[in-house]
Amino acid sequence: MNITNVDASWNRSHICSFARLAGAAGGRYNRTMNTSLLEQARELSVEEQLELVEALWNSLVDGNAVPGPTNAQKEELDRRLVDHADTPKDVVSWDEVKDSALTRIGR
Repeated sequence: MNITNVDASWNRSHICSFARLAGAAGGRYNRTMNTSLLEQARELSVEEQLELVEALWNSLVDGNAVPGPTNAQKEELDRRLVDHADTPKDVVSWDEVKDSALTRIGR
């Protein structure tokens, strides 16, 4: 079954609108999101909801969407930059990292 055949109101335009709203909400539902679209999605069968999720996912992939780092990831990157600035010679070469990883997996 194709999502565009499910209901005339669920065409590509609606799916893209839903995807934009979901993206604007940081990927999480909140009160500011258009609840009408979410209610319509909930009325779909499980199979149709999966098709919608796949369509949304594909629209993200097609648009090369990459989420930004979380606050925790930013804090970790900042911590690592400070650590590197404090001890710039405390590094391990890529060859050492690679050799260690290959040794651990038995290669």
